[in-house]
Parts: sequence; C-alpha cells; structure tokens
Amino acid sequence: MTHVVIGAGLSGLVAAVELASQGREVLVLEASGALGGRAQTHRSEGFALNLGPHALYPGAERQLAELGVNVTGGVPKRGLTMEVGDRIAPLPGDAVTLLGNGALGWNDKLRVGWLLGRLGWIDADPLDRVTVGEWLDAMGLQGTAKDVALAVVRISTYVNASDRMSAGVAIRQIRGALDGVRYLDGGWATIVDGLLERARELGVVVRSRAKVERLEVEAGRVVGVMLRDGERIATEGVVLTLSPKASVRLLGEHARPSLATFAADSVAVRAACLDVALRRLPRRHPSLILGTNEPTYVSIHSNVAALAPTDGGVIHVARYLAPDERVDGATRAQLEGYLDRSQPGWRDEVEEVRWSPAMTVMHAIPEARDGGLAGRPTVASAGPTNLALAGDWVGPEGLLADACVTSARAAARWIARGDREAQGVTYRSSSKVCGPDSESLSSTT
Repeated sequence: MTHVVIGAGLSGLVAAVELASQGREVLVLEASGALGGRAQTHRSEGFALNLGPHALYPGAERQLAELGVNVTGGVPKRGLTMEVGDRIAPLPGDAVTLLGNGALGWNDKLRVGWLLGRLGWIDADPLDRVTVGEWLDAMGLQGTAKDVALAVVRISTYVNASDRMSAGVAIRQIRGALDGVRYLDGGWATIVDGLLERARELGVVVRSRAKVERLEVEAGRVVGVMLRDGERIATEGVVLTLSPKASVRLLGEHARPSLATFAADSVAVRAACLDVALRRLPRRHPSLILGTNEPTYVSIHSNVAALAPTDGGVIHVARYLAPDERVDGATRAQLEGYLDRSQPGWRDEVEEVRWSPAMTVMHAIPEARDGGLAGRPTVASAGPTNLALAGDWVGPEGLLADACVTSARAAARWIARGDREAQGVTYRSSSKVCGPDSESLSSTT
C-alpha cells in the first residue's frame, strides 16, 4: 500500500527518497503549484536567484550525497567583513584578521579573541538551557565585543533573539559554520532537481496542486488522506512535513497535547530579504558585510558560486528580524541603502529584484527554556502511530536544512521499519491549544 508524504519541500523530498530506498511505494502531495518550498531558485537570463540567502552546511551536504544528490559550489573565504560604527573591517576569523581589525579597540580584540579561542573546546551541553544573552554576559562581553559576538550568532543561526535562543545550540552551529558553508552553483534548486531525479528513479510519484484537507484516522492509525477535491487516498503510513501550526490543524483531535502546546508556543525565525540580480557589479569586493550596529547582512553570492553571467552578480541583502519586529517601507529602504553604499549605481544595472518582507527561515527558535534542540518534537510525537513528523523544527539534531534532512530521513526510517522506540517529548505545561489560522497547508523546508 502507498506511503504518503505531505509537502514537497526539502524535508518532503528527502523523506520520499529515503522511504522509496527502503522499498516502499511513495506518493508525495504538494498543495502549491511549485516544488521545493523555500529551496526554489528563479533562473532567468543566466541568473540563479534563491529565495533569500542560503548556505549549505557540511552535515546536510554529506547526507544528501548519501542519498545520491551531489552539489557543487564554493566556500566563502575572502572579502568577509563587518560594519562597526561607520567603518568596514575584516570579520575576525583568526588571529591575523582579529589583530588587523582597525574597527576594534584592544580591549574588544582581547574579548573577541578570548571568546573565539574558547569555542572549539567549551562544553555546550550545560548551556542548552542558558540564553545567548546570558552566556555572553557571563563571559564578560560588553559593548562592541558583544555586538560582534551577536552578529556571529545571527549569521550562523539566522536567529535575532538573544533573550530566547539556546546558547548551547548557537555554539554548535557556529562550530559547523567555521568548518565551511557552501554557496551552490546554480542555486538551491539543484538540490531539488537532484532529489526529484532520485525520486523518479525510485518510482516515487509527485503531485502538485494536491491539497490535503484532512486525515482519516481509525484505531490510532491514519488509513486515508482526503484531498480538497474529494479524492481519498488509502495509505499505510504518512510523513508530515508542514509547519507546526499547520501540522496540528491537519491532525485536529488526533494531535498529541504536547505537540499542540509546542505549536502554540513556538516562535518562528524570520528575515526581511532583498534578492538582487545585476547585469554588472559596480564593485566585487567586499564579498560580505555583516552588520554589528544593525542585524543586517549583505553578500555577493556570485563571487563564490556560479549564479550569474561573467559580468553580472547576485547579491542577497537581509535583516534578521526580532520575534515581534514589524516590517514596513523603512525596512526595505534600509536594505536598499546598504546596496547604495556597497554597490553605488546598482539601480542602473538591475536585472531582477525580489522583496520578501518577512520570510520564515525556520519554524521555531530553539529556546533555552526548552533545553535547546531537546525541546523539539521527535519524529514520532504527532499522535497517530503510523504518522511521522519532519521539518526544521523536528528532532534533536541540527538547524535549518540540516534539521530538515536529518528529521526527514529519521521519519522515513521510522515509518518504514515500524520502529516504536522513538517517543514524544514532554513540553512546558500549558492550557493553550492551537486553533485554526490563515496559514496554508503548503510545503516547508
């Protein structure tokens, strides 16, 4: 009988390939007309424009290779700078760049150097229940040194919430970033294309514009998936790759209370993104300007990966949004202002500009109050015994795409093998439940 994967984003496609590799018959249902979720890339006139700035960490790259999906690209190493006050200085990555940083005073250099030197050996586990802000305060970082440390946390995690984010999670993620992240030739759609090719080789059927309306559950098991058009699909098992709130809404009364509580309490990670393709780059350097005065990021991804014609360029500008931050015209004007300063004359070279005012980057901040990643639902904590969860908010391993890939593979294996050892996670007690909202049941990555 068919196994159904709901959502054709990164998590859904990985789960489908993993399930099919286990010899299962797999059907993927995607509510929207496009596959790939946030891993989509718009390609036109030789340009490849991702949905916001994307970087692939080594862990996810290794797992994709295990599934038969190999990617190429470059690791950003040169021209990495930060804005401190009104100065642009090298981003401290080693003793040379730190000592040569003219924007930092000697006291700040000592504090930042001391912190960077400790990252490799500090025990992150006891810091899972400590916020990033509490950790930096305990380390004695103040002023500019603290601003630099927070900027490094933001670029590694996309999280701008030092009063919520688990310090242990941040430390592990920064270590992964120091191992080198990759910008992909041709954009992140190359991952989607590779997964779709593997899925088709394995006999997976993928259907777009197939919106799941409800699940038919009997004796604690999902026996049917009902589409909006009235079609019923009998199923042996389901992998659900939607957001926390959308998952709970679809599960309805069959969702475990702990999952409903998590969905109601979780806070998404968001970013305002300005993606720009230029026919000619006014300046090729610096490749990266990381804001310390403001939670901002400007990066010429085409300096590292094949994303544009020879004279052209692809630039991603972003503002890491605080949980309650509102975005308006001033936000876009700020990001355009960064381009005015770093790429004077860029407006005359525009091939394409895409504005995403509040893109969801990750569906739940790993919070110190929940113990970091240990506070996320497991793949087996949905409710029905033959339904598994996957996504960037599921499982005790990884952030962002790493969490998507890891949880999707774990979910597929759990469903395929009938492994009942995985248990749900108990969350903070709460009387809140997740009710209907306006969020669509489309795919997520």
